[in-house]
Amino acid sequence: MAKHIIATPRRLPDALAGMLKMKYDVREPEGDVISGADQFAALAAGADAIFATAFDALDAGVIEALPASVKLIASIGVGVDHIDLEAASARAITVSNTPEVTTDCLADATIGLIIAACRRFREGLDIAKTGEGRGMLTPDSWGQRVTGRTLGIIGMGNVGRAVAKRAQGFDLNIIYTTPRPTPEIDQAYNARAVEFDELVKTADIISLHCPLKEQTRHLINGDVLARMKPSAVIINISRGPVIDETALIDALKSKRIFAAGLDVFETEPGEIRKELRNLPNVFCLPHIASATWESRAAMAQRLLANIDAFFETGAPIDRVI
Repeated sequence: MAKHIIATPRRLPDALAGMLKMKYDVREPEGDVISGADQFAALAAGADAIFATAFDALDAGVIEALPASVKLIASIGVGVDHIDLEAASARAITVSNTPEVTTDCLADATIGLIIAACRRFREGLDIAKTGEGRGMLTPDSWGQRVTGRTLGIIGMGNVGRAVAKRAQGFDLNIIYTTPRPTPEIDQAYNARAVEFDELVKTADIISLHCPLKEQTRHLINGDVLARMKPSAVIINISRGPVIDETALIDALKSKRIFAAGLDVFETEPGEIRKELRNLPNVFCLPHIASATWESRAAMAQRLLANIDAFFETGAPIDRVI
């Protein structure tokens, strides 16, 4: 029996390629990544499924150019904002992702960013690199204590709840906003559901865990930043465009808010804005919240499980559409 064919627009890590090639005929580009809808369509000729990462933009043009044989887009990662779901649905192409398996690592990274931003670790690191052993001794360079503050979580899905669980260890007062708040969430995490405007005005730390949709693009904009406390710290590990970075830069430069901790950026997959990464009150990570051995191995296994399930039953485990 012939193997099912899977096409990918970029070269795969050896370990993941090895897992897939044990069961499937995997087609990869000759170079690192393939560009252009027509070129990818040619590579995918006769393929049954497409593998994609968050950095592979499968817009309407790419999806419409795919051969009729393609019935599954198997994406690795939680977010699917890089895929035009309407175009996929119109072609009757199933889309899957790999949720849940990255939750703990994403939540751990969030707590790390909270501590780093509140305590001004970026500035401390810059001083330590000069060799000075007793910097930041004047009040204008002091950070903020994390313990006992109010944490506002925007998006109380798997990651938001995992962050809330960890936040209890810091005696944080937890408020949140989510499309479907429940008394069970309140009780389980000692949290309180509030309206978005109340969260923005009262939270000391605001952590973003919402998907990127048209409704959440630039959710944090100049008007919202102006309503935050001057001592507010904002954390983002969701998607870069949830924040209007130009407005954020202005707020940070003018000290309208205290600090930010960011793992995702509006300019991805391009460079982080120089003006943003050079600000002393910004702690940046290069989109590595899920970059652990455990998380990446689990993502690869879940991806393979979705593909296996689709070919065996007609439906992946983690079906998006």
